[in-house]
Amino acid sequence: MSQKIQLQEAFKLALSLMLFYGLALFMDWDMPKVGALAIVVTSLSTSGASFNKGVMRVVGTGLGALAGFVLLSWFSQSPLGMLLATSVWLVFVGYFLQTTRQGDTWFNAGLLAVAVWSSSYMRVDTAFHFATVRFLETAAGVLLFTIVGALLWPRTSGASLQQQGQALWEGLQTLFGQYRRQLSTGTAPADAAELRTRLAGEYQQLLATLEAACADTPKVGAKKRSWEILRINLRAFGNAQELWRESINDCRELDLGTLLPGLPAALDTLEQRLQRGHKLWQEQKTDIIEQAPDDTALLTKLSLQADSHGCKGLSHFQQAALMNFITQLQALDRSSRELLQTLRVLAYLDPDSKLPGHTKTADPFQPSAWNPERLLKATFPAICWIAGYAFWVFINPPGGPAIPMMAAVFGLMMVMAPANLFGLLIVLLLSMFITVAPVYLFLMPTLDSGFGLLALIFIYTFVFGYLGGRSPILKMGPLAMFVMMVDINNQQAYSFIALVTAGLVMMLGISIVVVVHRLLSPMHPEKILLRSMHRFLTGSARVIANFQLRSARQQRRNRKRRKRVFETAILPVSAQLLHIEKNLDYPLFPDNTPEKVHHLVDTLQSVRLRLQALEASYTTAASESPELLRYVGALNEKWRERIQMLFEKWARLEQTDVLINEWRSQPSLSQELEQRLDSLQQDSKLDEFDEQALRNIYALIGSTRSLLEAMQELGDSMQQINWNQWAVARF
Repeated sequence: MSQKIQLQEAFKLALSLMLFYGLALFMDWDMPKVGALAIVVTSLSTSGASFNKGVMRVVGTGLGALAGFVLLSWFSQSPLGMLLATSVWLVFVGYFLQTTRQGDTWFNAGLLAVAVWSSSYMRVDTAFHFATVRFLETAAGVLLFTIVGALLWPRTSGASLQQQGQALWEGLQTLFGQYRRQLSTGTAPADAAELRTRLAGEYQQLLATLEAACADTPKVGAKKRSWEILRINLRAFGNAQELWRESINDCRELDLGTLLPGLPAALDTLEQRLQRGHKLWQEQKTDIIEQAPDDTALLTKLSLQADSHGCKGLSHFQQAALMNFITQLQALDRSSRELLQTLRVLAYLDPDSKLPGHTKTADPFQPSAWNPERLLKATFPAICWIAGYAFWVFINPPGGPAIPMMAAVFGLMMVMAPANLFGLLIVLLLSMFITVAPVYLFLMPTLDSGFGLLALIFIYTFVFGYLGGRSPILKMGPLAMFVMMVDINNQQAYSFIALVTAGLVMMLGISIVVVVHRLLSPMHPEKILLRSMHRFLTGSARVIANFQLRSARQQRRNRKRRKRVFETAILPVSAQLLHIEKNLDYPLFPDNTPEKVHHLVDTLQSVRLRLQALEASYTTAASESPELLRYVGALNEKWRERIQMLFEKWARLEQTDVLINEWRSQPSLSQELEQRLDSLQQDSKLDEFDEQALRNIYALIGSTRSLLEAMQELGDSMQQINWNQWAVARF
């Protein structure tokens, strides 16, 4: 962010806060701090992002108020019932806090429910007034900041969306170049893993920016469906590219240049397609308007077929690896064509009717909402709430019912955005005693007019709003503490005791959350990783278990089951592992170094990709070549049972030597598969089927062999991990 933009954003925030306090004091509102805090929290970089966050805050406040009313009406005479019912609501809120993009909505729904309870502790009849005022003043704060942001130097998200989309395209283009070099040199690029991790985060960032741009950029809003399809296609292309990379690894023993004479030309055409897309992002459209993408059957046109003479000396598994390589390259071709076509629609070179075959904009890579790990994590704010309640009842420190409320709020914050609680506590306390306390105790009592107070608010907000342009914590910490602790209103009173009590309540709330987090072993990162791995491996075993030869009806059921397992177990865990890896307390586990853990996570990602390839090839073989698939059914059943057994043993994390022996025994399975195909070929049984059926079966065999190799790599990486260190309980 440039210095000029920092000054503009700081001025808008300061002006909004000053105008809001002026209006609130003139109208004699009860709780101006609520609307002021909404302004501070929703002051993001663009108008659309601020508006969306403001709307979520207002909706969440209304939902929390309604929940608070219901709970009070049912359990106002039953403290235990109120405690348990509020805990259930916090679990509900904590779960949806993780599964939806409306995190602020659910956070405020949980916050206001416990705030309504806290306000009603002395008198129940005050709860309605408290919730109503809080809702209205939150809405007023959001509305005022929206108006100021729209009138003064409005910043839209359209440019950011364009930049992020172009960065994603360039990252995918860079990866394609690296994988092409890997194809020729046989050496994997060193920085590819880091780039893949960065792109995984940018997919979600693009989604958030798209939602903001739809709110503040009419041009993007008019093309919302096209942008959504483009985002999905970008991720689909990235996934296809990773599957192709895995197939490259399986062809290490093959001379692809000789076997596939059309390969260099095909790769050149793919690279040119990506370059054309890059020009579209840069709005260099002159040569592209004349040159519509006619390369609809790239690999067919370029005759990307294996040289029949060269294939004769290959083993069945080598032929299968070659077929898998071609299949994945064809999938990459289709994905890149759809991606470029969507980009052309967005560039107004083609009409919306030419959007590539998407009747819906549902994201196939979006995992299912159901996730037991998220449910376990959702219990955390409820446990913090109960612990805070017990601490208040039995210890009765200053602050009263505000203590369990703060414990629940910080518990929700930990679920929403895990943070270093000790660091957060230090920042808040420093903000209170270094910036807020001097202003509150020594400067504000000297003011003798409302204009002086508003000037102070403007200057204070402008300074920290400007500093927050470089470090957000420098904005949120001092400003949030100023709004909450000073509590400006027409009945203003200055009390050192009140300030210290507020700080004590906050410190106790955070301390309770810290202790609960430390005592709850399941919340530790290494325990989450162990459970995630168990879920991933168990899910993989369930996927393999559903690769069974049955009737056509049963095949459809099995396909639906596999899809459900992918959505509920494999895809969400695969995405989660990338974050868990970064949060592990490595100094506590010296044997499990970051390099070993990264290798473990990377091999799990490889297994996930190869399971996806196996799913695709099996579905194709079952639908297009069912007779041949049944003919080699014994072959299919053998590998299915063994791979399923291996995944199940790994999921139980049996003894290390058992694990090693299991994955090392898999080459014998490969030999059995090879011998089976040889016998079929010698009996001339394979000649009874057409070429496409044989291709489908070889693609299936290639995917199977590819999965076996990934599992061998996984077994090797699991051997390097000291599982006992992670299994031991710690504080």
